[in-house]
Amino acid sequence: MTAEDRAEILRVRGLRKEFPGVVALDGVDFGLRPGEVHVLLGENGAGKSTLIKTLSGAHRPDAGRIEVDGETVQIRSAQDAERLGIATIYQEFNLVPELTVAENLFLGRQPRRFGLVDRRAMNRAAGELLARVGVDVEPGARMAGLGIARSQMVEIAKALGQDARVLIMDEPTAVLTSGEVDRLFEIVRRLREDGVAIVFITHHLEEIARIGDRVTVLRDGRSVAEVPAGTAEDELVRLMVGRSIEQQYPREPSEPGPALLEVRGLGRRGVFSGVSFDVRAGEVVGLAGLVGAGRTEVARAVFGADRPDEGEVRVDGRALPPGDVHAALEAGLGLVPEDRKGRASCSAPTSRRTSAWSRSAAPAAAGWSTAPASGAAPPRSPRG
Repeated sequence: MTAEDRAEILRVRGLRKEFPGVVALDGVDFGLRPGEVHVLLGENGAGKSTLIKTLSGAHRPDAGRIEVDGETVQIRSAQDAERLGIATIYQEFNLVPELTVAENLFLGRQPRRFGLVDRRAMNRAAGELLARVGVDVEPGARMAGLGIARSQMVEIAKALGQDARVLIMDEPTAVLTSGEVDRLFEIVRRLREDGVAIVFITHHLEEIARIGDRVTVLRDGRSVAEVPAGTAEDELVRLMVGRSIEQQYPREPSEPGPALLEVRGLGRRGVFSGVSFDVRAGEVVGLAGLVGAGRTEVARAVFGADRPDEGEVRVDGRALPPGDVHAALEAGLGLVPEDRKGRASCSAPTSRRTSAWSRSAAPAAAGWSTAPASGAAPPRSPRG
């Protein structure tokens, strides 16, 4: 029996969700069958995140209904979603770095014996789940020591351990290498063969035909089309934005100004060498290369996050001291890193305080940062 012949496991009808001043979902219809990969496609702000948060119990819809196995259900919490067999893997993993892989897989539902956690049983069951997704990780390994790709596999194993029938994957390939994407797709295909229904969100259009069965396109909070996964990329873009890509991004002639950023002969031993380029006012310069070619490392060295061994960085004709983030900020440079959660924000403080830290004054005596007006800043080392 093919996926097309199976009854829908999940159906969303006329879903609507409003926030103050914003209609995030405006009559969304969406269906999912066992053993299929249904791609959810749309621009940023189209409603994808709100839809999956509604299905996972984080938001409650204002109108419309959700059906599971043909029955209308109410999903008021993550526990409700779990009981219905719906699991969501967000871009930011829900894992505890300080715990082991096994402890993360069974967090809140550890097997017990004589009132105590049965670690032997937990590690054995964890090993079986990890084997199911084909990831070579010891159950006793600390999560903090795993990379993004293997952490993602642990999240999938965790969902399977909760007997998930519906697996929602929010941009799972966003930060993976091409080899890691291939491995992930192997696992997704295996889960599809096992009858798991998968909602797959991606911005990489070339992935849709590789892994998807059909596509629902969202635009401005509405479901505007359902098409086969083999639909041409230009047509998918047209459906997402409401016009052809040529109209969305028309080429306009422009005359760049003088060079604002000049990089000359920049290098770090064993990482990259001889990097030179200019960025002029009013232009966008792309830094391209294969994974591991040194793109991220060059950007960090230009910003002063890593100290280069050779070369020079100039802003408005003035040389920046190497490895000095504060000088880069004062000169008007900014860096949006690859791992924005881990390297660019502080999850516990308020966003106002995090922003204030980035603008705080130069270190005072003994290397402690002066507290900005919005609140106390954290200590930092003399080297920053």
